[in-house]
Amino acid sequence: MIRYAYAAGNRSFEFFSSPAALFERLGQLQRRTSVTAFRQAQLPVRGIVNDEFIKSCMRAIPEGSEFLLVETVQRTAGRMSWFHDMAGETHAELREALEDSRGSPVAVGMHPAWVNGGPDVVTAYVPDEDGVVRLGAY
Repeated sequence: MIRYAYAAGNRSFEFFSSPAALFERLGQLQRRTSVTAFRQAQLPVRGIVNDEFIKSCMRAIPEGSEFLLVETVQRTAGRMSWFHDMAGETHAELREALEDSRGSPVAVGMHPAWVNGGPDVVTAYVPDEDGVVRLGAY
C-alpha cells in the first residue's frame, strides 16, 4: 500500500512479483511517501471478474466485513495510469465494485489490517533528498 504525502488521502495498492520490481517502484516515489508492505499474501480471491467470480467473492467475504478490491492491471487515461481499487463493507458495495471491474483481473479479500502494524506488516517512508525520513500528512 502506497500512501502519498499531502495528497488528500490518495493511496494505491500494488503487487510486486520480485524484489527488483519493488525497488524500481520505490525509486519512482516522491519524498515522504509512506509504503506499507505485508509479509503474508493479501487479497486471496483472484481472477477475472465474471458471474462465477462474483459468487466466489460473495461467499468468501462476510456481509458487514470491510473488503478491498484491487485491479491487477493498470487503467490508463491519457498520461495518467493507476491500479483501480474500491473498498466497502456491504455485499451491495462489493457487488458494485465487482461489476465496475467486470472482465478485469482483480484481487479481492478482507481489507488488510495495517494501522496497528504487527509482525507481518512493515511501514517505511521515502526519505528527503538529504536522506532524513520526515513524515507527511496522509
